[in-house]
Amino acid sequence: MSNSTPNYIKYLLFLIYIMLFTSVSASAADTREFFIHTVHIDGKANIKGDNNHPPEAFPLQKLPDGRSLMLTKPDENGAWKMRAFAFEPSQIIVYEDDNINLHFVGVQGRTHTIHVEGSGIDKKFTLTRGYIETININSAEAGFIEIECYDHEPAMRAEIIILPKIKKNRTTPLLNRFF
Repeated sequence: MSNSTPNYIKYLLFLIYIMLFTSVSASAADTREFFIHTVHIDGKANIKGDNNHPPEAFPLQKLPDGRSLMLTKPDENGAWKMRAFAFEPSQIIVYEDDNINLHFVGVQGRTHTIHVEGSGIDKKFTLTRGYIETININSAEAGFIEIECYDHEPAMRAEIIILPKIKKNRTTPLLNRFF
């Protein structure tokens, strides 16, 4: 950056740099709250089409075994549907040492047998529609946590990625370019 660059722009770039490349002190762990919903996504089609959609052939490809992906064959009017069970969100990213509160919300599907396993946790529970089950993870370890619904395998899965914290006071020649 040239010497003619205004100071406020240099200051702004410095703040952006600090936000991107440093972390809070290890003693100040954050508590992160997440609501994970059990949902199904429905896609509706018709082999004859309608005023809003062209005809769609019924798929002939076999889906994986399990109850997470389901096709309903065309009815007498040609209507068919595809259903997929999922966790929403299906991926969460946090930092090590964070305290994590996972609130599983039973929205769709009568029950879900859920297993949460990885980096410091191994918990199984049954979630019923209309209820919330909370799991607390204190001082999360860097790594992965897998979430799986045994009732809707193989596709109803989610993951938590726990990133290591970036070390403080990291210096780089990049800073010298701005000052």
